[in-house]
Order: sequence, then structure tokens, then C-alpha cells
Amino acid sequence: MSNPEILLQQILSQKPTEQQKAAIFAEELEFLLRAAPGSGKTWTSCRRFIWRGANWPYSAGGLALLSFTNTAIREFQEATIDVGRRDLLSDPNYVGTFDAFVERFILTPFGHLTVGLSKRPKLFVAPRPGDWNNKKLMAWTDFKGGRKAPVPAWEIVPYLENGNTAFKASMVYGGHKLESGYNPVRELMALGYYTHAQRVHWACRLLFARPHIAERIARRFPEIVIDEAQDTNVWLLVLLNFLRMKGCKITLIGDPDQCIYEFSMADATSLPVLKEKWKIPEKPLSQSFRCNSQIAAAVRNIGGNREFVGCGDGNNEHHRPYIIRDTADRFAHTVAEFEKRLEQAGIAEASSAIICRAHQQLEFIRGEVNYTKLKGITKHLAQASFFRDCRKDYKKAFQIVDEVLRSVVEDSAFWNRIDESPDSEEAQQVKVLIWRFVKSQSGLPAVSLSGGQWISQLRESLGKLIVDLGIKNVPNLNLRIKKTGLDAHQIELPLFETHALFPPIRQETIHQVKGQSIDAVLVLGSTKFWNSVVDAVTRGANTEDRRLAYVAMTRARHLLFVGLPASHFDAHVEKWKEWGFSLL
Repeated sequence: MSNPEILLQQILSQKPTEQQKAAIFAEELEFLLRAAPGSGKTWTSCRRFIWRGANWPYSAGGLALLSFTNTAIREFQEATIDVGRRDLLSDPNYVGTFDAFVERFILTPFGHLTVGLSKRPKLFVAPRPGDWNNKKLMAWTDFKGGRKAPVPAWEIVPYLENGNTAFKASMVYGGHKLESGYNPVRELMALGYYTHAQRVHWACRLLFARPHIAERIARRFPEIVIDEAQDTNVWLLVLLNFLRMKGCKITLIGDPDQCIYEFSMADATSLPVLKEKWKIPEKPLSQSFRCNSQIAAAVRNIGGNREFVGCGDGNNEHHRPYIIRDTADRFAHTVAEFEKRLEQAGIAEASSAIICRAHQQLEFIRGEVNYTKLKGITKHLAQASFFRDCRKDYKKAFQIVDEVLRSVVEDSAFWNRIDESPDSEEAQQVKVLIWRFVKSQSGLPAVSLSGGQWISQLRESLGKLIVDLGIKNVPNLNLRIKKTGLDAHQIELPLFETHALFPPIRQETIHQVKGQSIDAVLVLGSTKFWNSVVDAVTRGANTEDRRLAYVAMTRARHLLFVGLPASHFDAHVEKWKEWGFSLL
């Protein structure tokens, strides 16, 4: 048999459904694959990539498979290697994140052309001391109390308004639209830098100004497959649309009901709109391999996909969706009942998760925060300790410490050397020293320490780090690390006091578990959140809260537990029972 025939048998031996086969072997080069939660979307899109790559009809160019997370990319790579086609992962094909694609094929080779730079622009890491004093890098917006406040260029987000580029402050600065006129984003690029939020904006401007570059990219990649297409933000949609105009054939794979990144300008309506604009067919993946039939039947009332079905009945009578009325403070009653139901359902705590709508509920479950009234760099470093110790987010902790150091060490020449030569021995040594400080509790103090102990240790360890970096003069460092905001009682309390309710059970936000399958799930949210969900379902509105609830609930394989605050439960219990949720 020829290689395509062998590959065909390999794929068929894995027993894809008829819907999956229709997508993998489709003759159409463009379509929207609407994939329900747990329906094998990533598995299917990967086999589509392998099949098209192995049967490539073009004399030049390659196939691009793009997603939004490195986890998905690793899954694509491993699956391709498993079928013996490692060759498809190298040139002329490309498998990577959308951000990496934009960097490699647009901004790295051509980004200097945007504002006439003599060298390639770079991703902005953190402000240097001189950046704060550069008035050309500041815009103005209405801030708290109606006062005007400067917004630095690295906190400005480009967006589209009525087809034109507009700018707004990041959420850190209130998210308000900025006054028109001078453009600090352009000034930042003139210095050779752009931010993550500005990256694709510049890529789009470049391609529109120099369409021959877009034509070459379209010849380089005649076909592009977009995984998790519902998370594509407005600038990426502009980019894709322009590449398609220049000849690319684009397959979209995703689910509008799972679009939960509105804060990064993802638009839940984008997939249906593109389907109509491009006049491409829609193919369904409606059967879940994750949720049992009882859970799927209930949760499809929350989402908008009426074809969503489960993978069969639960293994026992407790494998189903439940709602519970929570009358206790901070969800203690609901969490206790969830543990009892896990035992009855035969599900291990380690295979379960408590999923919270927001960090507020997450912190109620995990413990008591006592550092929120600290000020300035002391509060920022306390947050770094929290990210490291409680969320295991070392990257975020590193970013906070790096930014604090840049604000404390007012040595522009030092930071310029580091940023201009990131691969130099000096730059690498700086990175290593900061990482060591962040990863060790003898460096960045543990968030479990009392306020007094934490501040005392921080003064000593941060001073040592600055000496190790080779910085000789940071005046009044200890005076900048102060206990302002902590009263006499709080200074004796841990900065974060852990609640050891059920340590084996994971506790995450909805965004942190997207794409995952979990045996048992408890979903928690505020009265306002659940009222918004019920209202949206009743009106048939496709709101972010409704989609967040849908994503959270469809993580569950066997047991779904929804904790409803008493006031919401009393008003809407009949609606939940009508949807198929059992009452505890």
C-alpha cells in the first residue's frame, strides 16, 4: 500500500466517529468545525493536519496548524510523531501558537518596516526607569474619582471601533478609551518595542501597508488550520481575513459557546460571522467523550448547542448533575457536601476540582488574604509571594519581581544593557539571580509568614539580591519596604492564612481548567453571577457569564455539583430542576 493508504488505516483503526471522519477526510479546504466540549476537537484537528500534510497537493509551501496554548501544540506534536510522521512537523509545515507564528513570519523579519527602524523590534519586558519619565510614552485617561491620570504606552491596548483603530487603557488603568491625538504606542515602537496586546495590531498594519508581504505568506502557507478558533481576538480575525483575501484557505475549529476570553478581545460571534462572510460549510462534532449523558442533557440547556450529547449513562446513580442550596458563609456547607457525594460516587478527591467563577471565591476556599491594604512595592512583592505559594505561578511571580526591581533600581544604563543583549552572559546571570530569589523562600519570603516577619526578611533578602546583581547604590531601600496598611493586629497575622478544608481537591478558576477533563466538579459563583446565567438562558442571550458557566460544567466526566447561594436558589430552583439538575 502507498503511504496515504497506510495512514488511512492507522487513523481508522483508532475508531473515529462518523462526524470525526467527515472532518478529517473532508474534500473542502475550508469549513467551520463546531466542536462540542469533550468531542475530540484537538484529536480531530490533529488528524486533519496529518492527513492534509501527508497528501499535500501543492508544489511549494506548507500547512500551518495554529492554536493558542503550548499544551495544545505539544499534543499535536506528540500525535503526529505517534503515527510516524515526524517529518510533517518541520519545514515547510508549521505547528505552533498564533503568537509564535506572528513573531516568526511577520514581526521578526519585517517589523522594523512599521516605523522605519534600523533593527528588529522586540517584545516589551518591563519599563526601565527612564520610560516612566518619557512624556512621549504617556497618554491620559479619566481614572478613579474623575481625575485625569497618565497611562504608559505599555498599558495601552489597540482595538477596532467602527472599522478604525482606537486605543484604551489596560484594565490596570481602568480600561477607558483614551483621548485621540498623540500615539504613545507608535512612540514605543519607535524605541523598538511592542507589547503582547499590541503585537498583532502592528502585524496587521504592516501587512495592509505592504500587501506583497501578505501575498508571500499566503504562498508560504496555502492552507491554515486554526484550533480553538473561538478564542481568536479581533486583530487575529483581521489578519486571517487579509491572508485569506491573498489566497490562504482557512479551516476554523472551535465552539462559540466556549469563548471566555472577552477580556483579550475574543468575540463569541466571530465564528458564525466568518462562516457567513466566507460562505464556508459547517461540520458538527456534537458527541462528548467526556460528559456522561445525564450531565450533557442538563448542561446543553446552559449552552447554545442543542445537538450536544453525552457518552452514555453514568456508572452509578450518583454520577449525575446536582444543585445544592448554600446557606453557610464562604461555601463551607457546599464544599462539605461535595466531599460526601464524592465518597458515595466512588470518585477520589485527587480526581476532583472546585472551580470558581472568580478569584474572590477561590480565595474564600483557599484561605484568608491579609495583605491587600499594603502599599507600593511591598504590596506588589506580597502578591508575588501569593502567586508563587498559592497559585504555583512562578512565571507571574518572576514578572512582578522583575518589574519591582526595575522601579527600584534607577539605573537606565544597566537595564538598557540587559534588554539590548538578552542572550549576553550578564543578562543571563541577572535572570538566574531573579529566578533563584523567586523560587526560594529564603529569597522571596513565604506568604505564610506574619506581616512583621515577612517585611523584615524581605528587606534583608531584597537588599542581598540587589548587591548580587552588581547594583551599588539603591538609596532608602528599607524605607520603601514598609508595613503601611497593616494594623497592629494584622502585622501578627500570616499574609495569607490557608484554609485546609480539603487539600487533595484542586481549586481553580474557570479559565485555569479550560480544555481539561475532571472526574468530579464543584462549580461556585456569586448570586450575581448565577442570576446573570439564568437571565441569559431565559432570554436566549449569548453572554460571557453564560459561556463561563457552560465551560465550567462541561469539565465534569461523572459528577457535576453546582453550589448556588441561597437567595439565587430560592428564586430559581424550579428552572434548574427543569433543566435536569437533581436537588440535594
